[in-house]
Amino acid sequence: MAKVLRLHEYKEYKDLSGISLDDIPVTEPKAGEIRIKVDAFSLNYGDYELFTNNYMFSMELPARFGDECAGIVDAIGEGVKEFKIGDKVSTMPWMNEGYGVDGEFAIVPARFAAHYPENLSSEEACCIWVAYLTCYYALFEVAEIKSNDYVLITAGTSSAGMAAMELCKMTGAKAIATSRTNKNRDFLLEIGYDHVIAQSDNNMSESIMEFTKGQGARIIYDPIGGKIVQEYANGLAQNAVIFLYGGMDPNPTILPEIEMTQKAACFRPFSVYNHIYEAASRERGVKFIYNALQRGYIKAYVEKIYSLEDFRLAFEDQLKSTTRRGKMVVSTQIQ
Repeated sequence: MAKVLRLHEYKEYKDLSGISLDDIPVTEPKAGEIRIKVDAFSLNYGDYELFTNNYMFSMELPARFGDECAGIVDAIGEGVKEFKIGDKVSTMPWMNEGYGVDGEFAIVPARFAAHYPENLSSEEACCIWVAYLTCYYALFEVAEIKSNDYVLITAGTSSAGMAAMELCKMTGAKAIATSRTNKNRDFLLEIGYDHVIAQSDNNMSESIMEFTKGQGARIIYDPIGGKIVQEYANGLAQNAVIFLYGGMDPNPTILPEIEMTQKAACFRPFSVYNHIYEAASRERGVKFIYNALQRGYIKAYVEKIYSLEDFRLAFEDQLKSTTRRGKMVVSTQIQ
């Protein structure tokens, strides 16, 4: 038997009472699958929408959940050639109904696992693929980021925001962060952002235009949506593209039609799932991120590590934290 997290009942947003830590049998991988002895797994904001049955896919309950873990391959299904028992791997995002990695073991399709560089710990390795692949596809394969671009990254202290900032720095593009208050300004500048806008005391569009010397932001990487889109609308560059990849603001996102028309801007509801299922696209993304991690151009930020027994506290802290500077990680190695 092994301990795993399972969702037993869909609840309202922020209500975690439908989750429990269960003992279940350790099963064998089928053809095309591998089994991982999980060392650590990370939390993602999408988990909370999954718990309300308001995500990209639904699940038949009770169900395991989670798609980012790191650990050791301890069983291999028929036909799997790219891994061997004892390999250190981490898992990437996919519509994982019927799987789930949050617990002491995970069975996953081999195509959605990858080796990770030796310079990462397992706690860091379980934080890389969702954040970095999402922004890689948006910035590089869709927006085709250039060195003279200005990129607005809302929720700048989020793991996804920091990942996007690092990829901007690799190209020479300037990264502008937003944060709810001034508390995180020094931290954001220290880790590499070129400019920080505190939403509490700045006119966002004016600040963007001032920093960009009137050019505006061509790429907007936004997990918030809602009213903030109106707040940065007058800071768009010509031919701007807005990637909305989350919904942290529960209010409807009303598009600034006039401002977008004036700048020939494009609004793209965006997900890593749009790219991850195509084998060549997945291979390009994994290779790019692996090399960048190995060379130290980018790094995984871990805010705090919890024991498996404290999983509920980890989820609660993720929801209420206003100064989080990396991912919340659960380790199966902590007793």
